[in-house]
Amino acid sequence: MPNPQPGTILGAYRVEGTIGSGSMGEVFKAIDTGLNRRVAIKILSEKHRDSPELRQRFIREGRAVAAISHPNVVQVFATGQFDDRPYIAMELLDGIDLGSIVEKRGPLDSVAAAHAVLDAAQGLAAAAKAGLIHRDVKPSNLVRLADGKVKVTDFGLAKPVDPGTEPALTAMGVVVGTPDYIAPEQARGEPIDERVDIYALGGTLYFLLTGIPPFRTGKPSEDKYLKVVARHLRNPPPDATQVNSAVDRELAETARVMMAKKSTDRPAYDELTARLTQVLARIDPDAVPNLIAASRERSRPNLAIPSALRRAPSLDDSKTIHESAELSRPPPRAVPGWLILFSLACVGLFVAGLVVYLRKGEAATVPVGVSDAGAAVAPAGTIVVTRPDGKRIAVDKAPVTINAFQQVFKQHVQPGAATGAVVGVSYTQARSFVQTRGGRLLTSEEWDAASGKEGFTTVPEVLEWVESPDEKARTVRQTGKTATRPDKEQPDVTFRMAKDL
Repeated sequence: MPNPQPGTILGAYRVEGTIGSGSMGEVFKAIDTGLNRRVAIKILSEKHRDSPELRQRFIREGRAVAAISHPNVVQVFATGQFDDRPYIAMELLDGIDLGSIVEKRGPLDSVAAAHAVLDAAQGLAAAAKAGLIHRDVKPSNLVRLADGKVKVTDFGLAKPVDPGTEPALTAMGVVVGTPDYIAPEQARGEPIDERVDIYALGGTLYFLLTGIPPFRTGKPSEDKYLKVVARHLRNPPPDATQVNSAVDRELAETARVMMAKKSTDRPAYDELTARLTQVLARIDPDAVPNLIAASRERSRPNLAIPSALRRAPSLDDSKTIHESAELSRPPPRAVPGWLILFSLACVGLFVAGLVVYLRKGEAATVPVGVSDAGAAVAPAGTIVVTRPDGKRIAVDKAPVTINAFQQVFKQHVQPGAATGAVVGVSYTQARSFVQTRGGRLLTSEEWDAASGKEGFTTVPEVLEWVESPDEKARTVRQTGKTATRPDKEQPDVTFRMAKDL
């Protein structure tokens, strides 16, 4: 039987259309006819109908997420069968996954990245308390909603911390997960716990800050599956500030600690959320009231989780022995975490106010890229181009140099002077570089407009990448010439950067 068509009734839901498909199934949008709310229905793919292992994994995803009640985890409403295939009905998220956001807009700033990872950490912590490991944490499985909140989705690879009577869905030593964010012990097929999710979340934080997954070089020949996994096993965690100097240093160090090679060196969820909260209290003072409220909420016992889903006492005796007594006795008279955060915030606001006071009377400065008269001026090394819509952009006078490119892609090797134009780069590498530096590639129209300006220089017989939506044939430009090339390293193609003023 084909997949459900618009109008098909599945239990309490009426299918309205298709959303997309993944490795395990198709996702449809539907409406709950009784409650009049929109939902997403995930149905096991027809090709997996006869796979007992994948059927069990799919069913377990529904059970896993249904066992979690947390604002940072996608909510499951019901499970059922269609055409002898299981389906899961869950909330329809009005948002965009973090991977797509970075792909379209470039790296997030430190504030946005810290908020996103704090939300994800809290959702994953709730899953861990329910006895579940996600095992496939990555940017595309974290969705930012219209209100800014981030939710963890796709528990298709979720695994019980203590499997008990659950069927073993993967053989000993079989690796599951995404290679860009896989923890060393997971890559080796060793026993794992929730700290593999903390490692993957650290890699995700690095990606959000830089626009590049950890341990990627940007060269297809060097970024094959096994080579990336090998770097996870042996290379030290990368420093985001080496790629993007605008990244908050403490936040970059947090990502490095989360990606520690030894799982015992990684922070636990409580420590991680406290660390991220402290960073945000410093770099985003406006968020302090919400952080305090969240800290209070986290400090309350979670009575919504059934005792049957709690971890076995052997995992952490000090937290589980005499469970009922612990829930009923009053909390110890320790200094509340929210009070510590509030005090830190007050100190930060005092220091900020003092700086403002001391700077009173200083001459006002002109913002970068704006003249005294308010007109856009060209930063050093660039020329200003006015687009047909009236917006102004600063365009590099010359292509990106070898030296500048190697600061991001350290493994790029090219003969010649360090100040010469970089060549032998792919479209993806060029786009990643400009996004990391806070810019973008020029469009074809912008390139033509800039090429007629005084000071605009090109390299003879060398073309340049420009923004192109066609993934199979990327566009290159040269004076009086437009062509297309495959998205791979091209020995006669360079690029330059543009920034909106």
